[in-house]
Amino acid sequence: MSTNSTVQAAAYWQPVLMRALVAAAFGILTIFWPEPGDTVMALAGGAFLLLSGAAVWLLARKPEANEYRTLLQLEAGAFAVAGALAFALQTPSTFTILATAALLIGGGAELVLWWQNRGPHGSVLSKDWLIVGAVSVGFGAALPFFTYLGAHALLGVLGGAAIITAVVLGIAALTYRFDSRKATAS
Repeated sequence: MSTNSTVQAAAYWQPVLMRALVAAAFGILTIFWPEPGDTVMALAGGAFLLLSGAAVWLLARKPEANEYRTLLQLEAGAFAVAGALAFALQTPSTFTILATAALLIGGGAELVLWWQNRGPHGSVLSKDWLIVGAVSVGFGAALPFFTYLGAHALLGVLGGAAIITAVVLGIAALTYRFDSRKATAS
């Protein structure tokens, strides 16, 4: 890792880990909740989107993320607004629209960030943005096809995206933490 990458890794690991933990908690909830209704869908899904937005916002506030701030704030805003509205509007069709919009906007922002940062001189997060962005866009595009199946199916699809996100970002956050501590120790 170059010095710039080490500095980024040290700055980014905590918000990335927060987002991974939020995604993991939501993904586990969707696996083990046997028959969630519309209220559970709205509250759990809304909390997932809102807390994911908070984690992205914390990342955007880092001085090392200054050049990425606009797209990260767009992503954080999309997640937060969709999450907050999901609390109030508790129907499968509305939840589908909100979650789809958040995933497409957030995933699209991450794909643009990856495209701008690919290569050896880009952000340490570029490969993670590619994977998580593609997962978000793919699951966001698929989500409307499950609306008629109700809350359980919608949470299952969103939970699948959350599990993949949790694994990718969890590994990334722990790697960043390890690399930054190793560089500090040397």
